[in-house]
Amino acid sequence: MRCVTEQQISIGRKLFTLAGFAGLRRDFRHYHGSLPSAFLIVSNHQSLADITALPQIFPMHHTRFVAKRELKYGVPYVSLALRLGRHAVISRTSDYRAGRRTMVKFADLAADGICPMVFPEGRRSRTGDVQRFQSGAFRIILERAPIPVLSVAVDGGYRISNLTRLMTSLRGTSYKALPLTLYPPPHGKKEILELLERIEREIAGQVRKWRTAGT
Repeated sequence: MRCVTEQQISIGRKLFTLAGFAGLRRDFRHYHGSLPSAFLIVSNHQSLADITALPQIFPMHHTRFVAKRELKYGVPYVSLALRLGRHAVISRTSDYRAGRRTMVKFADLAADGICPMVFPEGRRSRTGDVQRFQSGAFRIILERAPIPVLSVAVDGGYRISNLTRLMTSLRGTSYKALPLTLYPPPHGKKEILELLERIEREIAGQVRKWRTAGT
């Protein structure tokens, strides 16, 4: 498990270092405070760069994420990470029961000190604006394994979300990742859904704050 985590972080750092030579600026912040051994990471989602960036801000923790099955092959770093680690690979065409079984197994990783990571928007935001959060994976994980929840905001990835944007916008783009708030484990459907709404507002507010500041 440690080997997989170290490889994720190492490959991610190398990719961002190469992008830095091409002009990408990065601002990765660590959480100011103590973190438990396992917690649920909840972030907005703008590009595949999010998957390479987020493990870097938790170097002392083992992180795994939810991804669509199509990413298992053909995507540098991301596909390798999916095959090496115990990530939750979901087929968008599978039935609800199959998806739920996968998410239950994913939640059980917390007992082994692994931090599950979810992007509740369900798909990447092409404009960077935070889209409506979906409760599915978030709720299943917390009902199965009531663990603390850490909100994380990212911004800048939408500007390099495909090959065309990568070639034209890499120089001068600033990619930011910031842990926000560590919440205690919610209990019951009502608390879980209320927490998700609160995190959505919090992350959207941080993205707006970055853009208002022009940084």
